[in-house]
Amino acid sequence: MRIKQLGLVATLFLGALMLSGCGNQNSSKSESHPKTTVKATKSKSTKTKKKTTTDQKSTALWNDTKDKQLESFINQWAPTMKQSYVKYNGTDSLKTSVGTTYPDDLSKVSVEGTNSSIGWSKTGKGNYSYNVVAIYNYDGTRPPLPNHITYFFAFHDGEPVALVDQSRDGTPNLLETKNTKVKESFDAIVDGSYKADSNTSSDTSDTQTDNSSNKETVTDPKMIGVMVHELAMPGDDVFKENQLGVYTANGKYWIGIGTSASNVGYTIDGDTIHYFTKDPDAESTATAELIDHTVSLDDLISKYYSTADQKQLVQDTANRMPDIDSE
Repeated sequence: MRIKQLGLVATLFLGALMLSGCGNQNSSKSESHPKTTVKATKSKSTKTKKKTTTDQKSTALWNDTKDKQLESFINQWAPTMKQSYVKYNGTDSLKTSVGTTYPDDLSKVSVEGTNSSIGWSKTGKGNYSYNVVAIYNYDGTRPPLPNHITYFFAFHDGEPVALVDQSRDGTPNLLETKNTKVKESFDAIVDGSYKADSNTSSDTSDTQTDNSSNKETVTDPKMIGVMVHELAMPGDDVFKENQLGVYTANGKYWIGIGTSASNVGYTIDGDTIHYFTKDPDAESTATAELIDHTVSLDDLISKYYSTADQKQLVQDTANRMPDIDSE
């Protein structure tokens, strides 16, 4: 009897141990399973989010990267045309020398001779037939004045198109540019294949950029006129000439105070300046012939626009003059 009782106790003890082991194993599996599931779900969500962001960037018609590429191209290309363009910054209206203001006046222009709607759109997508993403303007310095070249980079039916206007009066008529360099570069920037020209990009170093900026500053006809006046009439103090002004006549600029004796004519041909003075040996100023003189723009700058005081004098004198008039 006692042996049977010991056998029953042993059987019960072994059974308890087996049940305890199975319970611990099930509990371990139950705790580890949710942890694995959460980790996998989180990883999948992250990958999906990144993919969506990449897709949004690649499908954008226009963005800051493309805008900067276009600005870089303009800054490289313009000096090869002996021009310098001002960019519409998206806030301050861009005014041309003929009086048009953009993008404000886009509602008053025609495109290819039609009344197609055109307006500003930062992304290239909008309700216009032509959605403009960038505007660059150059005000000419050679007669006949005033004159300008204004580029409008836009999207028409989702396709890039570079428009240009050079109208001097009447309703501006924007036409697709015939400049292949401008057209092809804009197309390449839009489709992501643009590469800066190696020969041109060498002109965009900090030194070249500064030189280009200085050169543009002194290509202002009034400022050049002030320096020409100083050269032709060294005894005059231009700052004290309160009536000094510039006008155009007979294909020339003229600077003076309105009298025949004070006027000096000049033309600007790149770096070459021709200026005209009356023959001092003539019997009268009214009948005196004009004598043609030549000086380089670099020489004018070196002599009259190299120090801070000289620059201040030329700038202040030019700034107080009225707008260039024509006779």
